[in-house]
Order: sequence, then C-alpha cells, then structure tokens
Amino acid sequence: MSTPSRSAARRVALARLISYGGTSAAYTALLYVVYQRTGSSAWVAGTLLLTLGTRGAITPLAGSLGDRFDRRRVMIVSDLLGAACFAGLAAAHTPVLLVAMAFLATLAESPFFPTSSAAIPNLVEPEDLAWANGTVAFGSSLGYVMGPAIGGLLVAAGGARAVFILDAVSFVASAALVATVRGSFASRRSDQEEETHRGTRAGFVFLWREPVLRRMTLAAAVFAISVGSILVAELPLSAAFGAGAVGFGLLGTSFDFGAIFGALAGKRVRPSTEGAWLVGGSFVTAVGLGAVAVMPAFPPILACMCISGASDGLVDVVVSVIFQRRSPDAVRSRVLAALEAVFLLGLAAAFPFGGFLVGALGPRAAYALGGAGCIASGLMLAPLIRRVPSAVRRAMGVDSSPNPGLPFGRDAEP
Repeated sequence: MSTPSRSAARRVALARLISYGGTSAAYTALLYVVYQRTGSSAWVAGTLLLTLGTRGAITPLAGSLGDRFDRRRVMIVSDLLGAACFAGLAAAHTPVLLVAMAFLATLAESPFFPTSSAAIPNLVEPEDLAWANGTVAFGSSLGYVMGPAIGGLLVAAGGARAVFILDAVSFVASAALVATVRGSFASRRSDQEEETHRGTRAGFVFLWREPVLRRMTLAAAVFAISVGSILVAELPLSAAFGAGAVGFGLLGTSFDFGAIFGALAGKRVRPSTEGAWLVGGSFVTAVGLGAVAVMPAFPPILACMCISGASDGLVDVVVSVIFQRRSPDAVRSRVLAALEAVFLLGLAAAFPFGGFLVGALGPRAAYALGGAGCIASGLMLAPLIRRVPSAVRRAMGVDSSPNPGLPFGRDAEP
C-alpha cells in the first residue's frame, strides 16, 4: 500500500538512515583517530562524555526548537549545520580540535531526532502510526548497523578524513530528502495550548503529570542505568574470549542487527496489544542480556545480543507510538526530548559505576545487572497491559487529530 502519508514516512526513514549511518561511521572514525593520536583511553572517555553526555544535557533545549519553529526547517537547518561541523572535522588535525568539532556537531544534530519524531503523527494517518514508527526505526537501526562497518573500512582505506567528508555529504542528502516531504509537520494550535505548554521545561512537566508517560519514563531511566554498564563491559568481554577488536564491533552490531527485525515487527503492532508487547519485550530483552552472563562461548553471546536487540527494537517502536499519541502537538517535541534526555543521562550516570563493576567482578556482571534492570523495567510497566489499550480506545473514540493527548487532561488517570 502506498499513500502520500506513507511516502512521507518513508522519506523521513530514509533521511534517518542516511544521517544516522553517516554519523555512526564518523564517530567510529573519530574515536579511532583520537586514540591513535593520543594513545590515551582518557581522551576516548572525554570524547564520549562531550558527545553522548552533551547530547543528553542539550536535548531538552533542542526539543523546544521543534515545538517553537517550523519542524521541517528545524530538521533541514540541523542537517546543514551538522554537515558544516563534520566538514570542519575533516580539516582538523589536533585532538583538541577534533573533540571540539565533535562537540559542535553534537549540538547541531541534537534537534533532529525529537523534531522528526514529533512530526510523524502529523504526516501519517492515525491508523498508520505504528507502521510509520516501525519504518523510521528500521531506517535508524539499519544506519547504526552500516555506519561503523563503513567507517572502519574507510578509515583503513583512506583515513578518517574521508569518513568525515562522507558524513558531511550524508547530512546534505538528508536535508534534501526532508525538503521533498509532502505534508504538514505540525497541527494548528490555539493560544491557550501555547500558553499552557510554555518553556523548555514543559516536556518534563507534561511527562510528570501524565500517569502513563511518567511510568514509562521512570522505567526507561531504570533500564538506562542498568544497561549503561554493558557499554563499558563490551570491550573487556570480547577480550576475555580472545575476540579482540572484531568481537568488540560484533557485539554492538549484533544488537543493532536484531533491532532491525524488531522495528519491522513493531510496524504490525495493534493498539490493543501495545501494553503486552511493551512488557513482554522488556522481559525478552532481560533474558537475552542475562544469558550473556552465563554463555560459555562467544558465538552464542552474539546470538543473545541479537535477540535482545530485536526485542528492544520492538519496544522502542511501541514507546514512540504511545508517547506520540498521548502528547499534544504543541509540546510533543519537548516531551520526546525529555524522554531522550532521561535515557541518555541515565546511561552516562551508569558509566562510572560500570567501570567499578567490571573491574571488581568482571564484564559478565554488567550483563547480569542489565538483565535484572530489564526485569525491573518490565515489572514497572506491567500495569500498562490493561491501561494502554483502554486509553487508546478512548483516544480513538474522542479525537483522531494529530493532538490526541488533550482529551485525557494533564491530571487524568488512564
């Protein structure tokens, strides 16, 4: 089936694939060249802090741009500024300049995700929302899988500069695709809506007052804090099995590869089963991560990571749909940005503890903790198995506009 709205979602998905693939390739090259020129893991850690940590801190402000200004223009400007920053990375030579330009690139690209996610309910029909989010998530996951491999190959063949130039080109291509999308990126808003949701903190305020989204955000925070240690443990785990740098790359790639299939499955989730998939997927992720802690060989570990990635990819699609449906258009970008900020800052907060945990108990302990955290998240989400379908039915019966969060009221129970 092909309709104008589905065509718009496909173009956004392709833009995400191109942009995320180029960015993943560039950051692979960046970490490689920073370590090559400094020989210091502290420089690598600092680079991660100034990119991942900065993104978590700046995302609420970046999300406010998607609610205040025309979303199409925000996405295009974000892409073009990102292109300029990565072109600057190609011209940088010293580690200080490389990290500084990476910091600026992080600032430039941070508005794209919350803004594009907030626009999706406006670009597609209500019944196509899961399909659209699954399609966009498929593009993102495919970009994450392809990016590091492309980055590694290009670094080996032509150096990091070639990767940075390619990423700059990918951002320009993404901007061009966004410019061709037909449809409205936002709905008409009343003065009362604008006044109700004023300020950068409005996304956090809405999350806290909306019972379902509050519960989901708290579960996401528990998940992030629990699995953050896994990012620290990946390299030690691959070294423990003698898999080296190749095994290190395969761990992340296996998870992202599984997420591709999770995104495809998420396209077919019906509103009446969203709560069940949300909770069930969390438990499957828990089993996959926890199994890594007891696997005797490396290949089964990669299979477990793939399974975890598939279930996590499915959960991500369901989370996006529920957040989009329950957030008024006037504040939707800031709500999604608030969720992303909570998740990224949770990951960053887990890094110091992860280093201690891996050093004291070994890398397998981090995966056991990640599995336990996913179980805790699933238990926190369990009450939504009944509540989410009920709320969906009420929303569809009362309001099918791109602003479906309003009928509940900010203090209403689901």
